[in-house]
Amino acid sequence: MLEGNGFILDIEGSRLKVYNKILFFKVGDWEKLPTPNYIAVTKVKYSKTVSTPKLMGNQSCTSDFSSYKYCVFVCEDKRKKKLLFKGEYEEALAQASLLSDYLNTSIVDYTK
Repeated sequence: MLEGNGFILDIEGSRLKVYNKILFFKVGDWEKLPTPNYIAVTKVKYSKTVSTPKLMGNQSCTSDFSSYKYCVFVCEDKRKKKLLFKGEYEEALAQASLLSDYLNTSIVDYTK
């Protein structure tokens, strides 16, 4: 049962922990903090296909579910980036703003 996700920054130790919250525990590993050039906010389409088996002569049924999430990345350059957050637009902008202030970098909003 996942309750949420998030991240923890340790500037003095120059490390980053992206975690999933399970009950009262934050599960994740510490990684070296990338040298950020900018913080990016993007809109990503997440999709999932669910299929039901063919039962008692009925046809199988396939359903597609998709939704958009807004993601916050710490970017070293166009190819090196680390996903830190995904959620609703207002939350993503708030997280990006906090990161920008904390890491002293700019925000690039690719959603517009």
